[in-house]
Amino acid sequence: MTTLLVVALAIMAALQPVRAQPETGPLRLANGEPLMCVYFFPHWWEPWKSSDDAVRHDLRRLRAMGFNTLLLDMEWSQAIDGDWRWVDRAHRLAAEAGMSVVPWLSPKTWSDVSPGDRERLAKRWFGVDFHYGVSQDGKRASPLVWDPCVYTAGVKYALMYLERPLSGALLRIRWQGRIRPVVSLSVESARDGSFDARTNAMFRSWAKRKYGTIAALNRAWGTPYAGFASIDPCDSSIFDYRGTVERRADHPAAVEDHVAFRSAVVNDVLKRIARAVRRKHPDVLFMAEVPYQYEAEHPDARSYRIDYGSNPEACDYADIVLFRCTGPLSSSEIEALARHRRRTGQRFILTYRTYSDWDLAPDSPAFAQSARLYADQAAALGDGFGFYSFNEMVDTHVAHSTAMSDEQQHGWTAERSERAIGLMAAMTKRYLELMANAAHASN
Repeated sequence: MTTLLVVALAIMAALQPVRAQPETGPLRLANGEPLMCVYFFPHWWEPWKSSDDAVRHDLRRLRAMGFNTLLLDMEWSQAIDGDWRWVDRAHRLAAEAGMSVVPWLSPKTWSDVSPGDRERLAKRWFGVDFHYGVSQDGKRASPLVWDPCVYTAGVKYALMYLERPLSGALLRIRWQGRIRPVVSLSVESARDGSFDARTNAMFRSWAKRKYGTIAALNRAWGTPYAGFASIDPCDSSIFDYRGTVERRADHPAAVEDHVAFRSAVVNDVLKRIARAVRRKHPDVLFMAEVPYQYEAEHPDARSYRIDYGSNPEACDYADIVLFRCTGPLSSSEIEALARHRRRTGQRFILTYRTYSDWDLAPDSPAFAQSARLYADQAAALGDGFGFYSFNEMVDTHVAHSTAMSDEQQHGWTAERSERAIGLMAAMTKRYLELMANAAHASN
């Protein structure tokens, strides 16, 4: 790990001058604190933490560790569960703990609407009839992202959320001389896509705009199409999604263009929703969220990007992008981050998953090395720092619960959880020290 630390810090130092941002230094809250965030689940995911006192206990501990912002799933499907009770409760308890909230207002751009009760409730709440897409094999998929119903519901829910009486814990940051609120329209700027006739026609038009002639497209894709009308994304022999993920497709360029098209559609609808919300709330900043750093080398990241149409361009609508990083970034991932920062001027927040190998003794050399590696990288490359997550289930939860069975705990004993939380605290402490030193040096 020592060699990795030296290499990573050298790369970070070399890349520092290329940062092109509206402001220098980290994102800061209204009180001047640098943004320190953590995913936390006070409801839904965590039925064993349903009491206010249990949540208060965790929030007090997180605040004492230096965290000031909670990243919360607050999509419409959770607002309807209890008629806002869980959403309002999270804001109330966060405010009590002196913490702010960034809400994710939909999962994968309104994929939480489905036929049946939710569809009927959506009609009641937003006055729209959702229309569903079709998967490549002809099965029903999630709502069509480009359909006016998604735009209408997205705008109405964002406005309803912003205007709730108990939305006072909403994150507010210093931005170009003003204090501005922050929301995220979607957890994961992505969609599983649709292969219906209308969407396929949109793709053919997109491809024609990109290539101009069918000959140019055929050269790029290695295909024999007679015209753009012949292109059929349902044809898995050309649009071989599985083969592209596994790096063995005969026509990967065709799939990559289809992924680029899907990313553009996601960005377009979220950009239009953001623009409509800003007409009523002009100060709102929008945060995008992605499960992996841009151009991540992890194999799961590659399959996710392709399956869910999640190229970096899907996040171009946002002012801030938050990454759930797979771990310390490699040299090529650092270069990709810098390149997209130059391209967009966006601010980037690096959050890291709490993996099982964080079970380190606090007096071990690996513990100190990890604390430096993660905190130093976030300080050098990002505009905010945090973790995914504190108490989610399965591979990322570190908050042990005696109410769960050993099987549910997935090996996370109370002792292991405490060691992992201790490492989070050490990383946080070092990051805040680096921010304080940088602020002192600039003065």
